Amino acid sequence: MKPSQNTSFLRGTLRAIGAVGTAMVGLRRAQDREKDFATLKPVHVLVAGIIIAAIIITALILLVDRIAG
Repeated sequence: MKPSQNTSFLRGTLRAIGAVGTAMVGLRRAQDREKDFATLKPVHVLVAGIIIAAIIITALILLVDRIAG
């Protein structure tokens, strides 16, 4: 990847993390959701979903370990 493509991928992924995160907790406005559908690439949303899933799983493991241990 060229440096501009790498920056663009990172920027798109960060935008997708914000979009997926706010959508998961129900804080996304319909207007913003439509804008995201038009501008975000599926690969960015996929990467964001994997990152958020990893964070949630890690948090749950740490929480259960803290409670059980």
